[in-house]
Amino acid sequence: MSIVTLDEAKAHLRVDGADEDADIALKLAAAEDAAVQHLNRSVPWTDADGIEVPVPPSVKVAVLVILGDLYAVREGAIIGATHAVNPTVERLLAPYRRITFA
Repeated sequence: MSIVTLDEAKAHLRVDGADEDADIALKLAAAEDAAVQHLNRSVPWTDADGIEVPVPPSVKVAVLVILGDLYAVREGAIIGATHAVNPTVERLLAPYRRITFA
């Protein structure tokens, strides 16, 4: 199960046609993986009773923001720029993050 569909991703990126589908799908999978890893949660999401529940809209938007970053900066580096976690992504994901203790 994915958090964001390929059609939703392409709409967010404003991409028409299928020429970039494979690249977008790969970046979408990476964006979803990054969000899931940050949240310490798996997809599909379940509640305390183990019942599957929808992924919150803010998490979907965070995945789209990460995807947009990956799509816009394909080489991962901009000369003269510093890289940090996008603060919008942090704000969107923070309420849903599960903290684990070793």
